[in-house]
Amino acid sequence: MSVLPVVAAVLVFALAAVWAVVGVLGLIGRLPFNRWIGVRADETMRSREAFDLANRVAAPGMLAAAGILLLSGLVALGVGGYWSIVFAVVGLIAALFVVGLVSAYGVRAAAALPSDDDGCSCCSSHDAPAAVEDAAPAHESPADDCGTSSCGACSLRGVCSNESAQA
Repeated sequence: MSVLPVVAAVLVFALAAVWAVVGVLGLIGRLPFNRWIGVRADETMRSREAFDLANRVAAPGMLAAAGILLLSGLVALGVGGYWSIVFAVVGLIAALFVVGLVSAYGVRAAAALPSDDDGCSCCSSHDAPAAVEDAAPAHESPADDCGTSSCGACSLRGVCSNESAQA
C-alpha cells in the first residue's frame, strides 16, 4: 500500500475527530466559550447564551461533516493511489460546505436572541475616549443630540448615529 492514501486518510480522520468533538460538545452545551473552536462570529461571541445556542444549532451539521470526512477517509484508504487525494479533497469540500451552512444557521439563531444591553450604549458617550468626554462642555454631550439628559434612551437607538437603524 502506498503512503499517499494513508496520509490523506489520516488528515481527514483528524479533522473528522475535531468536528465530532465540537459537535458533541455543542449539542450537550459543554463547548467552552472561546475564540478558537465552534461557531464564532460577532453575534455568537456577545454572550455565553448566544455562543451555546449557535453551537447547539450547528452541532448536528458538525456531526454530519465529521461523518462525511470519515467516509471519505475510508474510501481514500480503499481506492489508493492519487484517487485517494481526490476522494479526500471532495469529502473535505463537502464537509466544509455543510459546516459553513450550519454555522450560518447558528449565527442567525444567536442574532435573534435579545441583546443584553446595559442601557448606556445608545446615545451616550461611554464609548468615547475620556479626554474627549472631559473636554466637551456639558451642553455638547452626545446625549444632547437625542434630547435626553443621560444614557439609557434605548428607544432612540440608532437615531444619533450615522448608521441606519435597519442595519
